[in-house]
Amino acid sequence: MKTINFAKGQWAGNELIECYSFRFTETPKHTQFEDCIGNKVNPDHREGFDNISFVTEETYAPGVKASLRCAFVSLGCPEIILVPETETTKEGSVQYGACFEVVLYKDGVNVWRHFMEKDYSCHWHKRLGVEYPVTENDVHTLTVETKENYIIFSVDGKKTTLRTEDLPERFHIGITMCEGIVRLYDFTVE
Repeated sequence: MKTINFAKGQWAGNELIECYSFRFTETPKHTQFEDCIGNKVNPDHREGFDNISFVTEETYAPGVKASLRCAFVSLGCPEIILVPETETTKEGSVQYGACFEVVLYKDGVNVWRHFMEKDYSCHWHKRLGVEYPVTENDVHTLTVETKENYIIFSVDGKKTTLRTEDLPERFHIGITMCEGIVRLYDFTVE
């Protein structure tokens, strides 16, 4: 088991790869706070907020489990992502297209499947939406466990299982901050 504590001075910053979705051209850096990392309002970003992801350098097979302690404000969305492939652009940023997103937001959890075409255009399909009682500004634990053809996720211990016939054989596992203010406190992969 590997836990990364995002408090100031508790992580080296190289345990995960900072990366970005091909949906966006912006590549902002995360903000370090005393007890966590986060994103911020960005009027130059088309969403109005920095959209930042981190993924593991190594890839995993179904059977891996990840937990993220996180908080959000308003429309903020902390996520756990499963990314089959990354690509380093000529500018040096690491980006990804296809992925699964397990998204915590003000009404519960959505699971999205993102696809990327050869021309780098992206589209997505919502696989599931589940209402959970979550409150903004409070720290929640989002957990995602993968098994062959299944994603099992929970919020603060409340569990849901989703059949996913197209779960990749290998993938990077990571986290995303998007659509609003997000704070990430720690991330565990086992």
